[in-house]
Amino acid sequence: MLRNTILGLGAATLFATATSAQFCSDNLYPLHLVDAAGNVVASSVDPATGETVYQFSTEAVYVAFDPSLASGTYYLHVTDRPIDGFDEVVSTNDPMDRFVNVTNTGGVITLSLPFTNNQVPTTFGLGLGGQGQSILLTFRSSEFSPCKFYANFGNAWDLTNGPDNPYLLAGGVNPTTGECIVRSYEAFAVDDGDGSDVTGIVFADADRDGVRDPGEGPLAGWEVQLVTDSTSVSAVTDADGRYRFQHVAAGSYSVELVLPSGYIATTAGSYAAQVCACADLVVQDFGGAVAMLPCDAKPLCYWYSYHGLCKIQQFGVLPTLPALQLVNTCGQRVAPGNLLHLKWYLLFANSWNMGYALSAQVTAMHANLMTGKVHPACVLRDPCLGTMTVAQLMEQAVASLAAHPYTSPWSSHRSQQSKLKNALLRANHNWIWQ
Repeated sequence: MLRNTILGLGAATLFATATSAQFCSDNLYPLHLVDAAGNVVASSVDPATGETVYQFSTEAVYVAFDPSLASGTYYLHVTDRPIDGFDEVVSTNDPMDRFVNVTNTGGVITLSLPFTNNQVPTTFGLGLGGQGQSILLTFRSSEFSPCKFYANFGNAWDLTNGPDNPYLLAGGVNPTTGECIVRSYEAFAVDDGDGSDVTGIVFADADRDGVRDPGEGPLAGWEVQLVTDSTSVSAVTDADGRYRFQHVAAGSYSVELVLPSGYIATTAGSYAAQVCACADLVVQDFGGAVAMLPCDAKPLCYWYSYHGLCKIQQFGVLPTLPALQLVNTCGQRVAPGNLLHLKWYLLFANSWNMGYALSAQVTAMHANLMTGKVHPACVLRDPCLGTMTVAQLMEQAVASLAAHPYTSPWSSHRSQQSKLKNALLRANHNWIWQ
């Protein structure tokens, strides 16, 4: 019932008489056109009209409301700037998402959408000067004024002729309250209108958290598609995991990741892309990972048993041991050259030199990796070291052995080696896989 009451306001109760209207002005509460960080973008004066025009290099145009604006519900939409005076609504969001609830707390503006259908999540940025919130505009370009727009908002509206009526915001005096109606607008332009390049990145999400972390590399040679209801074109990622669709016309698209066999998407598999055809559009990153990772380790005792040693022989593990920087009780470098030596080396591992105990667990995990029981991208969540891949844990452990081969009970490096040893022990027992 609340929605119907608000949306049913008629023109007769919103528009003031001409006599009253002359005492009220538009833009008493100016809107501010900012980037996602709340910075007002550069502007210039249009020599043809004399109006100030804010110039954006991308389609990421945010509206920040003035700190003096009263709390309440406002209507926000985008129109074009035609030279013939016939405006057109070019907003592309759900009409219910054009109602914005403003909460002003001591000059800090926070925003919400009171009537949203939650079909496409709305993006919020930082408010003016980085305080509070701003809201992202979604719009298309008009053929009559390509890439030239007005952002409009107000607290009185008439939807009798629908949300595509460019003149639905009222001005003047509210006949009920006698107060001036809020109505403000600003002109802006986006780049040069030479079509949009739609670009993005596909990365190897080692820990499968949907976020590209330091050290997570690109996925080259992956196919990405730009899709409409009737067409589909493909691009392939380069060595940096980047793809590009050039000179894309204005319209609504879906950018979709094509998964190779044996892989899964760790982010959304597709993103909606509203192309204005004014500036390039960067799509959110896609993440991919191996679909079924083997994470079924065998503990240390298995690898000096008959069956474990047979596997070590079968997969050629012995020649690779020197790279692990293994040490013995005295901190001397060792690399068992036959199965018998390896058996006794693992069987008598002890923690007088923590490096020896760590070496034994490193050897066990190395055997798990080489025999295919564990994939390097398997993710573990250790109570001391946190979340990481097996490859990252092994890298840390080998580096520690290389730098500190002898960590006696009095060594300052013993504590960290103990944490690494315990993490590998837990992983070798399959206790901490994520």
